[in-house]
Amino acid sequence: MEKKNSKIDSFIRQHKFLYRLFYKTVVVEEDKNGEPIKTIEKHRSMALVYFAFVALIFGLSLLFIPINSNIQFDQFGKIFSQLFVPSKWSLKDYAGFYNYLFNVAVPRIWDTICMVGLATAFGVAISVPFYILASSNVVKHKAIFMPVRLFANLVRTIPTFVLAIIGAIFYGYSDTAGVFAMTIFTAGVIFKLMYEYIETCDMNPFEVAISNGATRYQAYRLSIAPQIKPMFISNIIYTFEINIRASVVLGFVGAGGIGQLLSDAIDQTNYDKVGAILIPLFILVLALQLISSYLRRKIN
Repeated sequence: MEKKNSKIDSFIRQHKFLYRLFYKTVVVEEDKNGEPIKTIEKHRSMALVYFAFVALIFGLSLLFIPINSNIQFDQFGKIFSQLFVPSKWSLKDYAGFYNYLFNVAVPRIWDTICMVGLATAFGVAISVPFYILASSNVVKHKAIFMPVRLFANLVRTIPTFVLAIIGAIFYGYSDTAGVFAMTIFTAGVIFKLMYEYIETCDMNPFEVAISNGATRYQAYRLSIAPQIKPMFISNIIYTFEINIRASVVLGFVGAGGIGQLLSDAIDQTNYDKVGAILIPLFILVLALQLISSYLRRKIN
């Protein structure tokens, strides 16, 4: 690896443009006349280069992606202005706007929080035995942990959007479909994060407990569980935060929550209702971000 890096560095130095792109000379010491006495060579920040590269890729992709010429970009500003102005055929006036905001949108936001909380709790409970059985340093037999990993990873490949559609087929267009989809999603996320973290834990206390006659479960509970507790709680908070955002999208396939209310308002082109829904939704996401960041700092 070092030889490969040295070859790349040598190639860069042989070309003046590349050298100026990747390196810069910094004056460390000057004489009385302001002339440099001592200089050092430093790598330039690659942020601008990365940005230019991404912009180039994005620009090239436009050559292969057809753009719908029927899009009326001038309507975006008009639609945005309608979000917070009651229309004559929908909420009528600001009294109707605030009534819809507090009596329809906010209660549905609370229903969404309850739905997401329930799904997160179910998903976490389901994931616990799976991530323990998938940890190779706790369960030594490949015949156990490999099939568990394979099954859980196969389930994780199913997009949440598809899970919501499956839930809608079984449970109808309701909050239950959303709970089903987010439960499976949560279980997959917690499973992946936790079994990988367990495999980095200090196993000496675990081995000591085993040598003193404890079962593998008792050894796990006494030695591994205390080590992973902060990460476990942090991951639950993180997943709950993701599920709140996902619930908005899942509502567009009839999986309940605030997303379904938002989807109905958009379908009916009642943009004043959309605005009334977006206000508490934005406040919820912002508050949740601040609270979860604070809690994760405290836990870790």
